[in-house]
Amino acid sequence: MKTRQPFYLLSLLAACSAMAQGTNAPIAVIYITNEAPTTVISIPSISTNAASPAKTRPLDNSGTSLLGAFGGHSGGKFSISGRTLRLPTPTSTPHADRDWRRNLDFGMNQTKGNTETLRYSLGLDALKEEDADLFRLRAKGLYGESDGNKDTENAYAGFRYERLLNPELYALGNLDWITDTIADLRYRVTAIASPGWRLIRTEETLVNLEAGAGYIREKKDSEEKGYAAGRAAITIERVANAHVILWCAAEYLPKLADPGVFFVNAEAGAASYITRDLSLNICYQERYDSTPVEGKKNADTILATSVSLNF
Repeated sequence: MKTRQPFYLLSLLAACSAMAQGTNAPIAVIYITNEAPTTVISIPSISTNAASPAKTRPLDNSGTSLLGAFGGHSGGKFSISGRTLRLPTPTSTPHADRDWRRNLDFGMNQTKGNTETLRYSLGLDALKEEDADLFRLRAKGLYGESDGNKDTENAYAGFRYERLLNPELYALGNLDWITDTIADLRYRVTAIASPGWRLIRTEETLVNLEAGAGYIREKKDSEEKGYAAGRAAITIERVANAHVILWCAAEYLPKLADPGVFFVNAEAGAASYITRDLSLNICYQERYDSTPVEGKKNADTILATSVSLNF
C-alpha cells in the first residue's frame, strides 16, 4: 500500500514551538510526534489575584533538593525535567518528595435524540521520584458508541524509567502496550532505550528532545511481526498563567530496515486548575500508522475533555 507522510502534523509541531517562544533559548523542532499520558502536576488553590509565574532564576539540580527549592512542588507532564516547571506556591500541604503521586482522569459525554452517542475515558497515572530517578506507570482506556454501534474501543498501558545524568542530560527506558479493536490492532508492544536532552528548562517553559532505538512487536488482524525501530520525540510545556498549563508532544517511530513503515503519535492540550488537585482538561490526540490493516484508515484522531484529580 502506498502511504502518505502526515504533513498536516507539522502544523501541530509549529503550535508547540510557538508555546516556547517566551524564552531566550533556541528551539529545535523535529518532524515527529507522542503519546503521552496524564501525570501529576502540583497546582495552586484558586485566587482572584493570582500572581504571574516567577521569573527564571538559577536552579539547584541535585534531585530532591530541587523539589525542596519549590516547596515540594513538581510540574511536568512527560519527563523528569518537569521538576523545574513551576506554578505559584499553593497554600495546601504538598506531597512528600518521595511519595507516589497519582492522577485519575475521567471524561464522559452522551447525546440522545436524532443521534445517540456515548463516549467515555478513564486513565490513571502514577509517578515517583527518588533523587535522580523517576518511575512512571500509566494506563488509559477509551470506549464509544454511535446509534448503538461500537465505534471506539482502545486501551493503553506503559512504564517509563528515567535517570538524570547531569542538568541537561537524562537516560530513559520506555515500555508501551496498546490495543485498538476498531483498527484490528490486537496489540502493539514498543520497548525503547534512549538519551534525552533538556533544551530549555525554566520555571515557565520546558522543552525536551529524545532520540533512540528499540523493538516493536505487533499483531494486526491475524498477522504478527516484530522489528527494530528508531524513535525521535519532542515535548513542550508552558505555564500560561497561575491556573493554566499548556503542552504538546510528538513522537516518530520508523522501522529501521524500511523507513516507509512508521508510526506517528501526537497530542496537544491544556489544563485549567480549579484547585491544586482538580483540573479541567482538553486534549487533541492523533495516531498515524503508515501501514494499517486493509480497509482501515491511516489516522485516528481524538478530541476529548475530562476532569483530572491528583491524589
